[in-house]
Formats: sequence, C-alpha cells, structure tokens
Amino acid sequence: MITLDRWYPLVYPTQYDVKQVAFEKAVERVQAEYREAIEANKIEFKTRELEVELYDKKARQNTIELGMFEDRRRFQIFV
Repeated sequence: MITLDRWYPLVYPTQYDVKQVAFEKAVERVQAEYREAIEANKIEFKTRELEVELYDKKARQNTIELGMFEDRRRFQIFV
C-alpha cells in the first residue's frame, strides 16, 4: 500500500540556529565596513592628489613671484 507520505512528502523548513543568525549578521556588518573602508580609501587618494596639485601650483606661483622680484631689482640698478 502506498501512503500519503510518498505522494505528498512533507518539507520541513530548516531551523535557524541563533549562532547562524548571529554569524550572518556579523558577516553583513563586516562586508558593509569593508565597502565603507574602500570608499574612504578612494576619497583619501583623491584628496592627496588634490593636495599635491595645489602644492605644485603654489610652489610655481612662488617661483614666478621671486623671479619678478629679481627682475625688478635688476632694473632698479639701471635706473
């Protein structure tokens, strides 16, 4: 005789253990922190690049100003 269990097997949902739930939440948190760290790292690199660019521009401006000062000095000798 074929019982109903063979025709309609019962599927029981898997029971989540408290440790499994805690582990999944910890994994999600670590992944979120990793994504945030990557974004922060990208922003830091862009900031450093901008700082170097500003430093170079300021140094170039200072050199131009010093050159102008020296030119004025030379012309004052002739006057």
